Order: sequence, then C-alpha cells, then structure tokens
Amino acid sequence: MNTIRWGLIGCGDVSRKRVAQAIQNTPGNELIAACRRDSDRLDEFCDALSIPRRYTDASALMKDIDVDAVYIATPVREHLPQARMAAAAGKHVLVEKPMAMDVAECGEMIEVCATANVRLGVAYYRRFYPLLQRIEDLLKSNAIGTPLAVSAVTATPVAMQPGEEGHWRTERADSGGGALMDVGSHRINVFLHLFGPIAEVKSICTTVAADYEVEDTAALLLRFECGMVGTLQCHFGADDPDEFAITGTRGRLRACPLNGDQLIIERDGEQTIETLPPAANFCQPLIADFADAIRNNRSPRVNGDEGRRTNIVMANAYDDSQ
Repeated sequence: MNTIRWGLIGCGDVSRKRVAQAIQNTPGNELIAACRRDSDRLDEFCDALSIPRRYTDASALMKDIDVDAVYIATPVREHLPQARMAAAAGKHVLVEKPMAMDVAECGEMIEVCATANVRLGVAYYRRFYPLLQRIEDLLKSNAIGTPLAVSAVTATPVAMQPGEEGHWRTERADSGGGALMDVGSHRINVFLHLFGPIAEVKSICTTVAADYEVEDTAALLLRFECGMVGTLQCHFGADDPDEFAITGTRGRLRACPLNGDQLIIERDGEQTIETLPPAANFCQPLIADFADAIRNNRSPRVNGDEGRRTNIVMANAYDDSQ
C-alpha cells in the first residue's frame, strides 16, 4: 500500500478534534505538514500532534514536493483559491464543507482539479455512517413502502463572539451564509444522496436570537423530482437538536440523533431498533475512502459534483428567502 502523505491547511476546531487524528490513525496515511498563519498556535497544534513540517503560508505548503494530498479546513472564502494552488501543484484536494462560497466557485474547483488530474472530495462525512447506509438499503428494498417525506432538524449550540475561533462562520464575506451553509449543508447532501435531485425550494432564512451578519435560523420546504417532499430546520445557538425521519406508505425510519447509533424502524404496526454505531472518529472513513480513490484513480464517494449539487440547493434557498 502506497502511503498518502497529507498537508493540513487550517488548524482550527474541526482539525484539532477530528481531521488530524483521522489522517494519523488511518493505515496508509501520514500527516507530514500543517499550515496556520499564527505561528505560535501552529507550533502548539503541531507539537501536540507530532506534525514535523510547519508552514504559515499555504502556498509554501503547496510547494512541498513530499505532500500528496491536502485537507483544506479554512474559512469558506479560502476554499477556491487554495484548491487552485493545490491543483496547480499536483496535490489531491479534500475540502471542508460547504464546498465553496457559491455554485460558480464549486464549478471552478471541479474544473481546475479535473484539468490537473487530481482527485477532489468534500467532507460530508455522514455519508459513511453505517446507520445511513442501512437506511439506504432499507429504502432500496421498499421496507417502508413508497417514501413520502424526509425531515431533519439540526443545530450547533455554539454562540460565537467576535474574536473567538470560528466566529468567521457568522461573517458573510468569510462563510457565504450562516446556519444553512454550516450545519444544514450536511443534511442537504444526505437528502440528495438518498432521494435524488430537488426540483423546488421554499425557504425562510432569518436572524432570530443573535447579532450576526448571517442567518441563525433557516427553514426549508423541498420538493424532490421523484415527487416526495422534505423539510429542514437548521440553527445557530440551539441546544444541538439532531432529528432525522423518513415517512413512507408502510412505516417510518427515525434516527434521533442522526449522529448516534440507533435506527428506529416502524413498519406494518411494529417497531424494531437496530444499533449501528459510527466510527469513533467520524472523519476516519472519509479519509480512508479518499486515500483509496487516489491509489485507484477513481472518484471519491463524495466528490466535487456532489458538493456543487449541495451548494445549488442552498443557493436556491437563499434566493427564495430574499
């Protein structure tokens, strides 16, 4: 097995909690470099995780000939320019969600990576949950009849203050949007994977409780091309609700929380509960799949096209809410 050598661009919360250790703990992968503008915080991060090469400029990391792939975990406004640099340097690109600020930027990322013949993936890691894969199998077997509707509620309890790490999520120029882009995008990606294209979006995106430039609350009503409907609520500053349900003509599938390990199956008047725990580190299956895509010259399971389709739905929601 050829070892995939990674550079990590951005050493914030998601990198510290999951991404760095996911790379280090996945066989056949090595985290050899990290980048952060603040040199003191960079040293603290790299010392804690024994990362040998340290860069305060992303372009310098891109020039490291030993780096095979980069994980981009920076504010969304940086995703396209850093993907451009990576592709030009022949590095494969795995980028945090949402993929980019808008649909046009997603398209350019896809184009530059295709031209450079490097893989492009987006970090919608929930797609690798065994629970979600079980839901997909049940739907394919018609276990709850014809699906009628899907619903999700998602939030983050974080109330971000100016100067705090991650506050960029509330600044439109850095994030492109608020709760919908940050936490809602994960659920939209799941919706699209399970049920296909979304034909119509009705939405309210508003700020209720916080003094942010972006929405702290979004509510979407969706019509899928297959005929079924969907609803999505997403919030900043709520106490982490995480509800997911699919209603069919013969029953329901429920995961509350979706990030948990229990799938409730209701059909023909009976209920069963299956236990399907996710990986201890949610990002590790994502890293393993992307590395395998590099080795076998294939598309990753969550590729740039999927990231772009997710951004299209969010763009339509923002347009409708104006």
